Amino acid sequence: MVTFRFPLKFLGYLIFIFLSSSDSLSESNKENIEGDIPNEVWPDQWFLGPQKASDVGLTTFKQSPILDPLVENGELPPLRKRLPEDPIVVVPIDQIGQHGGTASLFQAGEQLLNVPEGPLRPDPQMRLNLPNFAERVAYSNNSRTLTVYLRKGHRWSDGHPATSEDFLFWFNHVLMDKRLTPVVEPRFKDAKIEKHDDLSFSYHFPEPKPLFVNYLAHSGWRLSIPAHFMKKYHPSFTPLKQLEDEAEELGLQDWRTYFQAVNNTNDLMVFNRPEKTAYIVVSRTSTRTRLKRNPYYPKVDPTGNQLPYIDFIEVQRVDSAEIMTAKASTGQVDFAGRQFKTSDIPLFKKFEETNGYQTYLWPRPYGSDVALMVNLTHPDTTIRKIFQDVRFRRALSLSINREEINDIAYYGHGVPRQLTVVPSSRFFEPRFAKAFSEFAPETAIELLNQMGLLDIDGDGIREKPDGSPFDITLEYSIGETPKQITVDLVTAHWREVGLRVNSRQISGALKSIRSRAGVMDMSLWHADRNADILFPIEPFWYVPMHIGQEVTHWTEWSRWYRSDGSRGLEPPKNVKKLIGWWEILRRTEDSEERIKYGKKILQSQADNIWAIGIIGLGPHPVIVRDRLKNVPRNGYWGWDSRWSWPYYPETWYLEQSENL
Repeated sequence: MVTFRFPLKFLGYLIFIFLSSSDSLSESNKENIEGDIPNEVWPDQWFLGPQKASDVGLTTFKQSPILDPLVENGELPPLRKRLPEDPIVVVPIDQIGQHGGTASLFQAGEQLLNVPEGPLRPDPQMRLNLPNFAERVAYSNNSRTLTVYLRKGHRWSDGHPATSEDFLFWFNHVLMDKRLTPVVEPRFKDAKIEKHDDLSFSYHFPEPKPLFVNYLAHSGWRLSIPAHFMKKYHPSFTPLKQLEDEAEELGLQDWRTYFQAVNNTNDLMVFNRPEKTAYIVVSRTSTRTRLKRNPYYPKVDPTGNQLPYIDFIEVQRVDSAEIMTAKASTGQVDFAGRQFKTSDIPLFKKFEETNGYQTYLWPRPYGSDVALMVNLTHPDTTIRKIFQDVRFRRALSLSINREEINDIAYYGHGVPRQLTVVPSSRFFEPRFAKAFSEFAPETAIELLNQMGLLDIDGDGIREKPDGSPFDITLEYSIGETPKQITVDLVTAHWREVGLRVNSRQISGALKSIRSRAGVMDMSLWHADRNADILFPIEPFWYVPMHIGQEVTHWTEWSRWYRSDGSRGLEPPKNVKKLIGWWEILRRTEDSEERIKYGKKILQSQADNIWAIGIIGLGPHPVIVRDRLKNVPRNGYWGWDSRWSWPYYPETWYLEQSENL
C-alpha cells in the first residue's frame, strides 16, 4: 500500500529547520530532545533537601523594603520574630536576587509563582521526596504508621503558628466528615490520625503505605488548613444556625457551600483565609487578582534575604487562549505556560527578541502526549474480542508513522516512543519505549489478516470476521497536548491499513460520563503520572485500578478491582497478575523489589500494548520575560512536576532597571 503523507509535512519540516537553527534555542534544549534532562543543569542542593540558616552560618536576615513601614508602624513584628528560629535556606539557580516589583501573570498561572507547598517536596527530576515544611518523616509498624515532624516556628500568613492541629482538623473535620466528603478516596480508607504534640503527628493505615510519602511530596498541601481560622465556619465548633444565617446573608446555599468558599482561596469572594504560600490574595474581581508577599514566609536565600523576592503579583483574567497567546507573544506577561500549546512555539520564537521575552522548551513528563485506548471491556462482546486480541493493538501501533507525527505536530522536538515511564525514572528500560513503536504497516496488515479482519467487499475497508462492517468511533476532548492533529494523522494512518476509525470530538463532561459507563469504542488522553513521583502510586495506564475520563481502556476491570469483585467484569489471568504485582509494589518496603515489580508491569505494557503511545516528552513553550531572572532554562512541565513546583519560583526575581 502507498504510505500516507500529510500535506502539511513540508511546512512541519520548514518550522523544524527554523527552530533548530534559531540562536535563541539553547544548546541545553537541543540536548533535551530525548527528554532526559541531566542533573547537572540544576543546583546540587535541589537534590539534597534544604539547609537551615545554622548549617550555613547565617545569623542576620533582611526583608523587602516594602515591609519596613509596616514594622515601623507596629503593624508587623520585626522580621526575626516572623521567621522561624532556624529558617530554611534556598539556593537560587543563578544568582542572589533583589526584592521588589510586580509580576504579571494570567489567571490559571497564579500558582506558577505562588505554589501551594506541603510537608515534603520533589526534586527536579521527580524521583526524590525531600523535606520542606516538615523537618523529617519516619515510618514504623511495617510502613503502616507514618510520623511527620514539622519545623518549629513556621506560621500562617496571619502570624498564627502552623501546627499538627492543622492536619488533624483537615483529616477529622473535612476528609472524614461525610457532610463535606461523602466518599473518602481509597488511599485514606480506614486510616486514622494521631497527634503527639504541636509539631508531630502520625497517620495510621490498615495496610503498609510506604509510598504515601510520594503523595505528601506531590499533593501534601491539601492535607492541612488553618484550624484556628476555619473552625469559625464548621458546625463542630460554631452553632449551625449561625453558619446557615451567615451563608444566607452572602447568598450561599448552605453552611457547606460557605465553608468551601472560605477554604477556596481562588473563590471570587475573598475571606482572607491564612496561607502558607509565598503570596496571599489582596483583592479579586472578575477580571483581576492582586497578591502581595507573605510577610511570614519561612524561607531565606543564602545571604539572609527573606523570600520571595517579588513583592506583588498581578493576575489578569483572559478567557480566550488565543488572546493569551497573543498577549504573551507581545511581551505582556512575565511568566506563562499553562495555557499554551506546542503549536504556539513558532509564533513565540518569531517575536521573542523583538518583544523582550524568551521561549523555553520544557519537555512534558508524559509517557505519551497522546495515549490511544481501545475499550478492552467493551459491552459488545464481538468488538471486545477483537480489541482484547493483542495482535489488533500491536497492529494499531505498528501502523502509526510516529516520525511523521513528530515532524508535523512537534517540529521534530518530541520523542517517538511507546507508552512507558519517562527516561529519568528508576523503572525505565529503553526496550519499553521501543516496543512495537516502529512504523511497519506491512506487519500490521499481516496481523490484521491473521485475525480474519479482511476487506471482503473490496472497498479498502476491513470487515469483522463474520463479514459485518467494522467501524470504530474514536471519542475525545482536546486540550494541553496536540490531540486534534494527532487524531487526524493517526486515523489516516489506520485508513492505510484498512481500518476505518471515525473521530468524534466531545466535551470533557460528556467524555467523563461515557468513560465511566464504559461504552466508548476508543478514546485518548495525555499520559501523565509517568515520573517516579506518581507512577508507583497511580499507575493508571498499566494497571486497572482507576475509573475516570483519563483512562478508558479497562473501566469494567477497574470496577471489578475497586469493588473487590462485586461489580464490573472479572479480568483475565494476565491482567490479574498486573493487579497482584502492583499490590506488591505499593506495599513493599524493599526498593529493589519495588523496582522489580514496577518493571514487570511495564514489561507487560510493552508486550501487550494495553494503551498505545505515540510521542512522549513533547516540548512545551514556557514564556519568560527578559526582566524575570533565576528561572531555570530546563525543567519538566506537567502535572507530575506540578509545573514550576520543583524549581523554586520563590527565588525568581524581577530585575529593577529603567530599560526593562
